[in-house]
Amino acid sequence: MILEKLFKEFDVDTSLFTSKEAELFDNSFEKILVKRNGFLIREGELEKYSYFIFDGIARCWTLNDKGEEQTFWFCKEGTFSMSNISFTLKKKSDFNVQTLVDSIIYRIDKDSVIQIYEVIPHLKAIFDDMTAILLSRILKRNIDLIKYSPEQYYLLLMAQYGSVLNFIPLKDIASYLGITPQALSRIRKRVF
Repeated sequence: MILEKLFKEFDVDTSLFTSKEAELFDNSFEKILVKRNGFLIREGELEKYSYFIFDGIARCWTLNDKGEEQTFWFCKEGTFSMSNISFTLKKKSDFNVQTLVDSIIYRIDKDSVIQIYEVIPHLKAIFDDMTAILLSRILKRNIDLIKYSPEQYYLLLMAQYGSVLNFIPLKDIASYLGITPQALSRIRKRVF
């Protein structure tokens, strides 16, 4: 269930795993329900878990030099939260991860990750590849911010997130695009 959803998002062949391995993977996670605006991690905290967004969406944000919230990433259904950086590197988080809607989250601690890698050794290589894909997506976002106008980038965002975009507050979308909510309203009037 978790493995299938994750692999679908990253276009990984699920037949690489037996049903027993998939079940073992899924059973290594603890299900938690996080209310809208709940924090998975706050800036300055050390992450104890890796979080998988099973149903819902979260945003990654920090305060800019003016003290305003700046959203720089959305963690959508079928992906891990970006708090994995703190989890993996064992360093305090440089940003906040906060749910935008009531969300179903599965979490796993470090000991369980080590155990599952021992039992399913080929999983580590696949997760390394998925980390590279995620890094590529982050790099692409940075390039797209340079390459496209806010309107063009908003259209790309619509294609990438589809109906999920309807659950993201406009102020967070504007922040993600690096524009004001008023500028986003003008773009939305032109687009729709």
